[in-house]
Amino acid sequence: RAYVDAIRTAGAADRDGGGDGGGGRLLGHLYCRYFADLFGGQMLASPTRAALDLAPGTPRHYGFDFGGVSGGRAAFIEDLYGALNEAGELLTEDARNATVEECRLAFTHNVEVYAEEPYVADAARGALNVAAGYAAGRR
Repeated sequence: RAYVDAIRTAGAADRDGGGDGGGGRLLGHLYCRYFADLFGGQMLASPTRAALDLAPGTPRHYGFDFGGVSGGRAAFIEDLYGALNEAGELLTEDARNATVEECRLAFTHNVEVYAEEPYVADAARGALNVAAGYAAGRR
């Protein structure tokens, strides 16, 4: 809930000009979400599919299809990164600093989301169980 509130607060501050000569706080959240998901999350896709022995076509979290993007995933991410940086260059120095602080806040909230419930520990135990079962079955 705190993460959602932070995004709403950032949006409201951006709409009001935030007192810093322009609004760019939501860029901080966008930066955090896109790059956390496209870099870190994408790296989790293959190990998760293998560990859970998911059938092809099974809906999955952190699986992105970049087939329709010219140049594939790397080109898409580089283009997005460049566009975010160009948008940041349009901001005043104060607004840019506020955006960087908002991005740091977004990362903090992202970590806190995973700490709210013991899901991460439960997921880790589940993954270990899957791996142990797979290893035992191969003997």
